[in-house]
Amino acid sequence: MSVPIVFDSNVWENIADEAKRASASPAVQALHAQITTKAITPFFFEGIVNLEAIPKNARKAYLQNYRPSITITVDNNLEAQSLSTPLSDLSVYLEATVEKAAALGFRFVHLPRIGASRDPLAGKYKASENLALQDRIDRSFECLRYIESLGCGKEALMAMLDKPQLGLVSAVREDQITEKKFAKGVAEWMDGDALAATYGYGFEYFCTNDKGAGAGTSSILHPSNRTLYAQKYNVKIVTPDELIAILTAAS
Repeated sequence: MSVPIVFDSNVWENIADEAKRASASPAVQALHAQITTKAITPFFFEGIVNLEAIPKNARKAYLQNYRPSITITVDNNLEAQSLSTPLSDLSVYLEATVEKAAALGFRFVHLPRIGASRDPLAGKYKASENLALQDRIDRSFECLRYIESLGCGKEALMAMLDKPQLGLVSAVREDQITEKKFAKGVAEWMDGDALAATYGYGFEYFCTNDKGAGAGTSSILHPSNRTLYAQKYNVKIVTPDELIAILTAAS
């Protein structure tokens, strides 16, 4: 039976990019082999082609000028629609590597933030629903609320801003936060959403090399927080070496 795994960027790129894979650890090469033989069903989080795809020095400006998508219907007829602020074009490398990953079978897990922009690749390679849609959404956001209650995920970013009570876009417009610090906050936000989506889809493993050391306890991947998350939601956060050891023991 194929095991579904959600892979972080610091792992999936090494699996999908043949040049990186050639010099990667034996565990990464073993994961690639298990994916090609269908022993693993691979996934990644759509944030990598959405907010995380925006260059770090442009993320603050993007959210300062962000406008959500708005659709107005009357009796199920579309009366008006405005699209959200478009994302940056994907880099040539990222787009090509996502396509390579998709060819291996990777699909995007989704967490539907209201009004958020979404790159077409996230829709093109969207994961199939293995639970009832509303159940998956309810699970994702219940988990997300817990992650944010720990001060992680999007809350880590909001805690960096002077006036978080204004909401993200307005708070960013009035804040003097540096682009570097803001980019780190967005990364923490995406980590939280990725782990919430992993649980939402009912998957058991999230594979990453990130220990959350740089962000400290504001990171959901910090040892103290990942332990709380794993205990509550029974999702195992593992490195490639740990994952291969688990899969080998189970075979």
